[in-house]
Amino acid sequence: MVTSFHFYGKMALSLLLLYVFHTPISAQTQPDTNQLKTVVIQATRAGAGSAVPHTNFSEKFIEQNYQAQDIPFLLSNVPSLVETSDAGAGIGYTGMRLRGSDQSRINVTINGVPLNDAESQQMFWVDLPDLAASANEIQVQRGVGTSTNGSAAFGGSINLDLSKVRPDAYARLSNSVGSFNSRKHALSLGTGLLKNGFSFTGRLSQIQSDGYIDRASSKLRSYHLTAAHVGEKQSILFHTLSGHELTYQAWYGVPAQYIDDPELRTYNPAGTEKSGEPHENEVDDYTQTHYLLHFKRDLNKGLFLQLNGHYTKGFGFYEQYKADQDVRTYAFPAFTLGDTSLYETDLIRRRNLDNDFYGGTFALRWDAPVNPPALKRGPIITLGGAWNQYKGRHFGEVIWANLSTAPINSKYYDNDGLKTDWNTYTQINLSFRNGLQAMMDLQYRNVAYTFTGINNQLERVDQTVTHNFFNPKFGLNWSFAPGWSSAIFYGIGHREPNRDDYTQSTPNSRPEAESMRDLELTLQSQSSTHRVAATVFYMDYTNQLVLDGSINDVGAYIRTNLEDSYRLGIELDASTRIHPRIQLAGNIALSRNKAREFTNYLDNWDTGLQETETFTNTDLSFSPGFIGRYEIQYDLFKDKDRHQLSLNWNGKYVGKQYLDNTQQEASALDPWLVHNLRINYSFSSPAGQKIHLIGSLNNLFDTQFISNGWIYRYRSPSYDDRPYNPYTRKEANGNYNQTGYFPQAGRNWMLSLMLDF
Repeated sequence: MVTSFHFYGKMALSLLLLYVFHTPISAQTQPDTNQLKTVVIQATRAGAGSAVPHTNFSEKFIEQNYQAQDIPFLLSNVPSLVETSDAGAGIGYTGMRLRGSDQSRINVTINGVPLNDAESQQMFWVDLPDLAASANEIQVQRGVGTSTNGSAAFGGSINLDLSKVRPDAYARLSNSVGSFNSRKHALSLGTGLLKNGFSFTGRLSQIQSDGYIDRASSKLRSYHLTAAHVGEKQSILFHTLSGHELTYQAWYGVPAQYIDDPELRTYNPAGTEKSGEPHENEVDDYTQTHYLLHFKRDLNKGLFLQLNGHYTKGFGFYEQYKADQDVRTYAFPAFTLGDTSLYETDLIRRRNLDNDFYGGTFALRWDAPVNPPALKRGPIITLGGAWNQYKGRHFGEVIWANLSTAPINSKYYDNDGLKTDWNTYTQINLSFRNGLQAMMDLQYRNVAYTFTGINNQLERVDQTVTHNFFNPKFGLNWSFAPGWSSAIFYGIGHREPNRDDYTQSTPNSRPEAESMRDLELTLQSQSSTHRVAATVFYMDYTNQLVLDGSINDVGAYIRTNLEDSYRLGIELDASTRIHPRIQLAGNIALSRNKAREFTNYLDNWDTGLQETETFTNTDLSFSPGFIGRYEIQYDLFKDKDRHQLSLNWNGKYVGKQYLDNTQQEASALDPWLVHNLRINYSFSSPAGQKIHLIGSLNNLFDTQFISNGWIYRYRSPSYDDRPYNPYTRKEANGNYNQTGYFPQAGRNWMLSLMLDF
């Protein structure tokens, strides 16, 4: 846990740095920042002429839109994106889906360094609170995208750029307050570039919220410190980022029988196995610290080199109060009372994770001189790659039990995972004089994962799985008229199964890796007053990993391979300034997301066996066929030197979607439409400080909607579980389902004040 001494000690250190190194370098001796940009090689980033569909979010956009809600909510206007929050208010555990793919299929990097958890492949934004405040640009690519580091991108990829070196000294004090007792306090400061070429920055943040869902509280702290040295030919940057999250668990969802009851709509079952008051420490407690080192060098004659090293340390646990547990599953001896043996007890357990992630990436880029007369400029050739290794230790402890024979603080499971992931790629970009740009991106990736799993004799043994993937990508972009361009992109991606897929199966029942072929066609028109882009995409999957209710040969429910599925759609994205003070923007995503044939397995509670039902051309889960967003911004006045005031009205519609692949009404999530209002006001005080105010009113019309959930369907002709389990609902023909929902907050507000020095 990050202690108060540690947190405020970092603040004091940052203030000291600002005081000692407050004198900026003069304009005459300051290194050319344009030259620095050429040295910063963002090899995983899509450029302006790229055929890959992408959206860039500038530092100005982040400043005007970001308050305290996490990055999935900041990126809400990306086409085909749906954001969600376990606590219902955008603080704590948050997530997103892009083109129907969840966060385990969205690759996230900081300066090209992977952020997704290597074993689960999930992205946990809560581990680095207030990360958006450190970003000077965020790029979201849709589809398989360019070659990247870490897990493959099936829905898309997100690249956070934290590499900007500010030339001038600065300090910012940021405070936000809002609904559900939400608040954020942050201090950011920097020395600017000093006479000796050094620069130092720091950010310290604290975010808290009670959450919309009962007891779904979040207590988050983070810091980000950087040191840089910038020269005319090279730069060295060091980052350390750390976050600590303490969140009361809210990941079970609201029971289906409660969701329409205004009094029970925010019910949280976490901790309620304890009689009386819920267990007060039913929390997730995790700390993650990152160290990043970037070296960039201009080697002359058009040759540039970037080397990156990284190390991440993570540790923490989640705690649960469990009632009536069988002691034998925890390796406890029974409690003997006379001739009677007692095998059940209430207990408190902690499930721990202690992990290390380290490695390096490189990129060597050559801007070749122009030779062929057909080329506008010489080819740009990039050779890049990465080597990363993850060590994860998983162990469980019982810290309390009401049986006196329980061996407290002993481990009832303890196993390790070791995952090594390396890749190399070559990118070639050509720019022709007729406006045509061509790209070829060839990547080879090797993954080796060693873990404790189950063999064919149902014994726990160490096992190793190795994958070799070849991921080619090709693109053409043609600027065929002033302001007009068209593009075609084709790429292939492969993904390995995750930790649970391996550890909960034997080699005979283990799923195969999944693959996707992605075709993107884009037509775009852009001028000083408007931008319109239309992208048609076809994503064809082989062996997509899905839940189908089946039980493998060790009795576990795990994902299995869906042989044939696809996504076909069109994304329209537009913005225009119809008046010097009025700007309109919006996007629409229409898609067809289908499993050509899907077999679902139902547990029969009467017979103890499984029954099957087969569906054809059903909708893929969590894949709405229509997503739309609009935005109207009115600048009441815009005086750069004095003050600026703008009003922003926006809304988002998410169509009907399903919690599983059966397309049954019992698993449907209703569509929703929400509207938001934001006010931005900036002005300069007489003393020279800049003051920025943001006021937001979210879900203006108090729409009751559900953005996420889970479902378990089964048959039980002779037993109705509804009176005893609020998650249970009845279907037809003896079928039932247990369903949990994640409702989002109704009308809520937030007010932010930022003071720049």
